[in-house]
Amino acid sequence: MNRAYKIARFTVIVILASCVLSGTACLIIYLKLGLAKAGAGLAFLGICGLLGLTPFMYRKDRGKVWCDERDIEINRRAALIGFCTAYLVMGLACMLPFFILGPRGTASVQWLPMIFMGGGLSHYLAHSVAILVQYGKGGGQ
Repeated sequence: MNRAYKIARFTVIVILASCVLSGTACLIIYLKLGLAKAGAGLAFLGICGLLGLTPFMYRKDRGKVWCDERDIEINRRAALIGFCTAYLVMGLACMLPFFILGPRGTASVQWLPMIFMGGGLSHYLAHSVAILVQYGKGGGQ
């Protein structure tokens, strides 16, 4: 199992765990305190900050070849998939309110950071899943 596979696996676990915890917390807070306070449950998305530790957790081995042409191609394809996914999420997040509210509708500015965060999380998740799928097909374990 190479370094990129380990990092991708860790990324998928952290993002899914933080999204499940955040969604559960938002639902519980919504049921107990109402919609106005339910946004506090999004604080569990801060668990994604653990992803910043991956360079320290999965260091490059000294003296070993840690990347070849196949690994570079897998990462290139995964980055493209991640970009396309983020572009789709951002497009849907921007266009769905237009079609639902109509051309004269308004949306609060408070949604903009959430849209941005959703695009970033979808990129990282799709990139990592694409790496796992490609290595799972015999792409270089």
